[in-house]
Amino acid sequence: MLNILFKIISLFRNLYWFAFKPITIGVKIIAVSDDKVLLIKNRYDKFWYLPGGGIKTGETLAEAAKREMMEECKIEIEEIKVIGAYSNFVEYKSDHIVLFSCDVSNFIPNKKGCEIEKMTFFKMNNLPLETSPATRRRLEEFISNKNNITSGKW
Repeated sequence: MLNILFKIISLFRNLYWFAFKPITIGVKIIAVSDDKVLLIKNRYDKFWYLPGGGIKTGETLAEAAKREMMEECKIEIEEIKVIGAYSNFVEYKSDHIVLFSCDVSNFIPNKKGCEIEKMTFFKMNNLPLETSPATRRRLEEFISNKNNITSGKW
């Protein structure tokens, strides 16, 4: 029942975006433990994503990233690093995401939450087939840049 409710809400959200074409700003977090990344699966979607969400009024980007990690994953993070900023104009909106990374070693994911159906660590080179295309691109860039930093090609 809860999954159906979230799918209906998602449909209305898409209709709103189509009608009003809003500008949105959000954050996503590459939460790493060893060589694994934490992905979440929302109740209303078939894809796996990086944790994240929108920015609240008066909140900095870093504050939003830390809040989203606590709300979605129950992880309190101290150190966070900006990776990049990305734009998306596909879903009838002007969507802008700032990507962060953080180390979450020694964290054991919760089973599920209200909005989050599942959260699991995956090896970065062995992601589930249902990983969103944008999530795959961000992780490929993250791995590539990480390799470039160690080889001096940043």
